Amino acid sequence: MQVLIIDRKKLGVIFVVMGLMIFIFCIGIKLDGRIRATAFIQNNLGELKEYKIEEYNTTYKLPSKWETNIESFPGNEITYHNNFKSENDGINGFVQVWNYRGSLKEFLDMSKKNSERENKVKNFNIYNILINNKDAYLVKYKMNAHGNVFYAYEYFIKQDNVFIRFAFYIREDKTNANMPSVFKAIVETMKKQ
Repeated sequence: MQVLIIDRKKLGVIFVVMGLMIFIFCIGIKLDGRIRATAFIQNNLGELKEYKIEEYNTTYKLPSKWETNIESFPGNEITYHNNFKSENDGINGFVQVWNYRGSLKEFLDMSKKNSERENKVKNFNIYNILINNKDAYLVKYKMNAHGNVFYAYEYFIKQDNVFIRFAFYIREDKTNANMPSVFKAIVETMKKQ
C-alpha cells in the first residue's frame, strides 16, 4: 500500500495561481469589448451602427460616421452588397455575400493569379485566420487607383452555402499601425442570429 504525501504549502500555491489565472481570464473577457471601443475612438471612428443581412439572418457593425449605400447586382452570385466610405479617413470598401458553391481557397487562388497576370496589385498575400472561431481568409495587397496608392484588407468568411466578404481599402497617406486591428475588430462584429 502506498502512502501519498501532500505538501500543503505547494498545494496552496497551486490553488492561488490557478485562481489568479481564472480571475485574469475573466477580467480579459470583460475588458475585450471596452478595448475595441477604445480602438475605434482613438482612430476617430466613433460608435458602431448595426446592419442586418435579412436573407442570411446575419448582422455586422460599421462605424456610424461612415456613409453606406446598399446596391443590387443582376444575377444571383452577389446577393448582398453594402458600400461604405469614411468622411475623411481615406477608408472605403464594402460588405458582400457571395452565393458561390466552389472552394473559397480556389476562388482566392484564382483571384491572385488574375491580379498578378494583369499587374493590378502588388504584394498579394492570402492568410488563413480565425474570425469568431470560424475558418476564414485575409487577403492583403497594395494597389494604385485614381492616382492614389491603397492598401487592401479583404476578409472572406465561409458561412453555410455562401461566403461573406469584408473589403477595406485605405489610402497610403492615411494608414497607421492600428488600422489592421480595427478592420479585424469590425469583421468580428459579424454574428449569425
